[in-house]
Amino acid sequence: MNRRRFRAVTAAAVTLAAVAMFGSAGQVVAEPATAAAADFYLPPNPLPAGNSGDLIRSEPFRPLGGSPLAALVPAASATRIMYLSSDTVGAPVAVTGTILEPTATWSGSGPRPLVSYTFGTIGAGDNCAPSKLIADGITIDGAGTPMPNLYILDVVSLLARGITVVVTDYEGLGTPGAHTYLQPVPEAHAVLDATRAAIRFGAATPHAPVGIWGYSQGGSAAGGAAQLARSYAPDLNLAGTVVGAPPANVASTLSNLDGKALTDAIGFFLNGLLASHPEFTDAVTTMLNSTGIDFLHRTATECDVNALLHAYQPTSSLTVSGRPITDELQANSAIRAVLDSFNLGTPAPADPVLLAQNINDDVTPAADTYALENAWRGAGADVTVAHLDTPPLLPQLGAAGHAAGLLLDNPTAVQWLIDRFNH
Repeated sequence: MNRRRFRAVTAAAVTLAAVAMFGSAGQVVAEPATAAAADFYLPPNPLPAGNSGDLIRSEPFRPLGGSPLAALVPAASATRIMYLSSDTVGAPVAVTGTILEPTATWSGSGPRPLVSYTFGTIGAGDNCAPSKLIADGITIDGAGTPMPNLYILDVVSLLARGITVVVTDYEGLGTPGAHTYLQPVPEAHAVLDATRAAIRFGAATPHAPVGIWGYSQGGSAAGGAAQLARSYAPDLNLAGTVVGAPPANVASTLSNLDGKALTDAIGFFLNGLLASHPEFTDAVTTMLNSTGIDFLHRTATECDVNALLHAYQPTSSLTVSGRPITDELQANSAIRAVLDSFNLGTPAPADPVLLAQNINDDVTPAADTYALENAWRGAGADVTVAHLDTPPLLPQLGAAGHAAGLLLDNPTAVQWLIDRFNH
């Protein structure tokens, strides 16, 4: 079998495995989309006056309502929320999310804790929004491809222990506008303000211990939130943050993705970059050839599974110069400075952090996570490292080692958070 055919077959195999694990789209969509449900994600114009974390609207729903996965979810009430947050430059923006309140008893000390859980990469289209995946189990992206909820087991692990969970959709997922993918500042704002919104909704007491937990893109968002919590949200009683396999160095991660299973994530990033920095529109669009422009448009509404169907295309085939997209971005000094500003490292978190990283991760380079560890510790942060160690798993796939780390991260993360809550 030649290399091109092998890569196409492995991408299809990953897609089929994901769909097989979570069921088919026809089986699990809870109920037909209604105009009212669609309208929920349209913010009022103008936005109401208020503070970051204030609720704009909320509505109850059944988590994984008609899905076979519903049996896996411990008894919990689910509420879809829209709340005020702030974008890259501090302007107000509406973000949506989900609050899950368990009926299980919290057996630890003190009040029931609240965890702000941050989803990893799921795509850039509005139907990739975590709140939609939590509601339906599987959604359909802009290309008509089913996308399953890959993070439900982490959420279930918390609910089963009597821990309330809030999940942000991030800026631009579900709501109008592009998703600011791998940009720690707007991601951190969305995470911290979702936590405030859950407290103001009444899902947790104002002084309840708060944890933040995320993996992959969620690790970037969690790390950004840990760095900004003390200055941006000093009202939160943050007990600790789990930062799993973060894209700590954005350019390094994008380069590592190029030509592998999640090449299309580079498109997610480009669309978010142009949303937060429209001044780069001419520079980015002129570096792309016609196939690259199509790539930019396609990835704007795409979720992960459809991205896997387009895996293993090197981005050098998408540029006028024939150089990889990340190299082209870094050749522009203004864009390079913005890319550098997306890296984690400063300021150091003021509260404890658990860094979890699979040594053989094939998506987020372990060396970047360990450099982040050194930067945070050097600035006085309280950092614990969980070295997750699997053998190289089908490295030609370009995603298996990263996925294995997600599974290994779960028990370590849950117990570490519970230990922090019981301090």
